[in-house]
Amino acid sequence: MKKKSALVLLIGFFIITANLTPQAAGFTTEIEEESYVEWRIDIAPRNNTIMYYSGGGNMIAENESIMSCFVNTIDDDISGDFVIGNVSITANDTDIAKDLVLGVWGTHTEWWPGLFVEIGGANIAELNATAYAAAERLSGNYLNGTMNSRYENITIIAWNSTSETYYFLEEECIVFDYEQDPPLFGDPQITHLCYSLNSGVLVKANTSYSFGIPYNLVVTLSEITPPSPHDYPAIPQIIVFSVYIGASILAIIVLVYMWNKRRK
Repeated sequence: MKKKSALVLLIGFFIITANLTPQAAGFTTEIEEESYVEWRIDIAPRNNTIMYYSGGGNMIAENESIMSCFVNTIDDDISGDFVIGNVSITANDTDIAKDLVLGVWGTHTEWWPGLFVEIGGANIAELNATAYAAAERLSGNYLNGTMNSRYENITIIAWNSTSETYYFLEEECIVFDYEQDPPLFGDPQITHLCYSLNSGVLVKANTSYSFGIPYNLVVTLSEITPPSPHDYPAIPQIIVFSVYIGASILAIIVLVYMWNKRRK
């Protein structure tokens, strides 16, 4: 019976250590620092866009060019290195959204979801409530209008930088459609924004208005590259190797002890 107990103990040690084998890190569904995100500019504004809030100066982009963000820090906003047309600037995504008119400048409530939104039921509910508040028909709100939101699965063609191939990517999104009431001058702002419920990334955007000079911007998500691994497997391998050795030595000691005890 003692011999069987020792054998069971030995097997138990090896089962435990086997379960400590390092697992391959899966692709995270949330944006992390040092991620790279890229959008295709399907339609670029025909005129210079003043990047006032981000400090980027005059931006000139072309149709089918690239807008990108290398994520530096994640706090209340996401700050990163942005490239848009001829502009390269370190800024936060909210200021970029203001410059590109990806939101609603309500007089009483502003709504600037940015290029990334916080995911999770409570955060999405707050995002939705703020969107409707920004467009609410209140006295003095120049951007009175109609806001609608819905959930929708959206399929885009994305680029896989690892395999260097294009593939179809389906994202479950929250979609916002805003249309400003007819203004006294110019054309109303019409903004369509889609955000992934998995990653929080802006998947599609189409925004336009005119104060005499037409503005129209259409972008589509084209790539998300997670951070490069920083030799993370090296440390776990050492730890697992040490646990294997320690467990094996302990198991041998137990066996020797039980064998000597049996002889006595």
